[in-house]
Amino acid sequence: MVYLIVTGLIVLLVVAFLLFKMGSAFGGLPVLNYHKISTDKPDFLTVSTHQLRRQFAYLNKKGYTTIFLSELLAHVEQKKPLPARPVMITVDDGYRDNYNNLYPLLKEYDIKANIFLVAGFIRSPDNKQVAPNPMGEFMFAEEAIEMSKDQVQFGWHTYMHESYSSLSLPEIEADLIKTKTRLQELGIPVQPCHAYTFGAYNQQKEEKKLAMFQLLQQHGIRLAFRVSNWVDKIPVENRFFVSRIHVSGLFPFWKFKVCVWGYIKIFNRFEKMLK
Repeated sequence: MVYLIVTGLIVLLVVAFLLFKMGSAFGGLPVLNYHKISTDKPDFLTVSTHQLRRQFAYLNKKGYTTIFLSELLAHVEQKKPLPARPVMITVDDGYRDNYNNLYPLLKEYDIKANIFLVAGFIRSPDNKQVAPNPMGEFMFAEEAIEMSKDQVQFGWHTYMHESYSSLSLPEIEADLIKTKTRLQELGIPVQPCHAYTFGAYNQQKEEKKLAMFQLLQQHGIRLAFRVSNWVDKIPVENRFFVSRIHVSGLFPFWKFKVCVWGYIKIFNRFEKMLK
C-alpha cells in the first residue's frame, strides 16, 4: 500500500514537472510549425485552409499575439519584452500554396508568419530553379518579396533540403554559403535565422553539434530552430536550438489547442502507451 502511494506521488510530481516545463502558460513560447496549406484534403504535412481559419480565429479570440523572427531576436539579444501571450507561426520550405492560400488568411486575420525557404527551390522571375525537386510547386521570388512587405518574414532552410545531421561540417558550411548567396541573388529579404530540415541536428556527437552552432554563428545566423514538440521557456536557453511544435493536418482541433498549450508531446506519448 505504501509502495503504491509513493509511486503515485512520484508520478504526480513527474507530471506536474512536465506540465510546468512544457506549458506555454508557464512562461513558454509556443513556436508552431507548418508546411503545406491546401484548399483540399489535409494530410500529415498539409493543413487545409478550413482548419487554418479555425486555428487563426482561436489564436485571436484567446488573446495570443503572433510575433516575427525579428521580434524574438530583439528579445533574445536586446531584452526587448515580448507581447502578452506570444506565439510564433513558422512554415517550412516555401511552397507556392503559402502565397496562394496562406498569405490571404494572414492578412484577413492579421496574423504574422515566418517562412523558412529552401533557397534552391525558390523560382526566379524567369521561372528557373537551381534544380528540379520532387516536393511540389514552390513560390516565385517576387511572391516572397510581396509577402515580406507586411505579414511575413523569411529565414533560411538550406540550399537543397539536405539534412545537417548527415552532412559533414565542411558540407554544412558550403550549404550555408550557397543558401545565403542564392537568397541574395533572388532579392528576398531574410532574417538571420535558420530552421533545420526534418527538424534534424546531430544528436549523437555533442562535439559536432557545437561545431555546427559555431558555423551558423560565423555565417551570420543568430537563431536556429529544430522540431521537438516542446515549448521553450523565455528567455530562450539556447539560441541555436529553439524548439518548435509540428502541427499536422491530421490533428483534430482539440489537438491544435494542445499544441498551443505546449503539451502535445505528452499527449502523443500517452496515445502510444494506450495502443
